[in-house]
Amino acid sequence: MTDEQLAAMHRLLAEYHRKLANEAVLDVVQQYHTDLAQRLADEAALIPRRTAILERLHEREQQKRMMATSTNDVDAHGVLHYSASSATRP
Repeated sequence: MTDEQLAAMHRLLAEYHRKLANEAVLDVVQQYHTDLAQRLADEAALIPRRTAILERLHEREQQKRMMATSTNDVDAHGVLHYSASSATRP
């Protein structure tokens, strides 16, 4: 499922719960559906932002790995073996 599809699903559920809130007779039921609709709408708005944050974090991790592998030896299993010149690095 793409981010756009996920956000669209949240928007659809938010609209559905707004409709239920408008049809509700009891105040407590109306408030429940109103709150749930708002949370779903908020979540739909945050999905693209969270995806962008995760992509940036993933890129940083890749950069860190590339920096580590360029200054150290990495075996076939991805285990770092520090060279003598980098022995003082954590």
